Amino acid sequence: MDATHSAVSVGSALRRARKARGLTLEAAARQAEVTKGYLSKVEQGQAMPSIRVITRLADVCGVPLSDILMPDDQRKPISLVRAHERIPVAKTGSEMDYVFELASRGKANPHAEIYFLTLPADARKEPPRSTHPGEEVILVVSGRARFRYAGVDFILDAGDCLQFDASIEHHAVAEGREPAQLFVVRIPDSNP
Repeated sequence: MDATHSAVSVGSALRRARKARGLTLEAAARQAEVTKGYLSKVEQGQAMPSIRVITRLADVCGVPLSDILMPDDQRKPISLVRAHERIPVAKTGSEMDYVFELASRGKANPHAEIYFLTLPADARKEPPRSTHPGEEVILVVSGRARFRYAGVDFILDAGDCLQFDASIEHHAVAEGREPAQLFVVRIPDSNP
């Protein structure tokens, strides 16, 4: 899928979800902390938001992230994604060149969002802070990461796993000269 088709598909899915929730463009933009003009461009397929913005918009619309990234007609009761089939999302941009890859897609009505997150080595930008409803589980697959939660830093090595309340401010960066790959399970709040 090329970038233009992806932006059009994501924009269309966000517009459907927003309208199904009964939200105006202005209300959805305000709740997702983006401008009305930017959200309009996203919905028209003229801008591709970062995974962080897509996640906020999905939360505002009360739908799983996969509803935005996977068309309904491709959903099934099971999801099997081989390593070579993972879809990269928001490869570069303002969020420190993080690489998100969907680890599960196509399952109807998922209760969790599952992806791999690769943190680049030697990040020079301030990492984005994240807060969202629900819980999150992070398993370090490779490398080393510095994870900040509620202002406290934790150094995580390969194999380390943590689960936390995602409504508390958090972020992660690679620690050292190698990228860190994380396996992330996001369990949205059932009452957005």
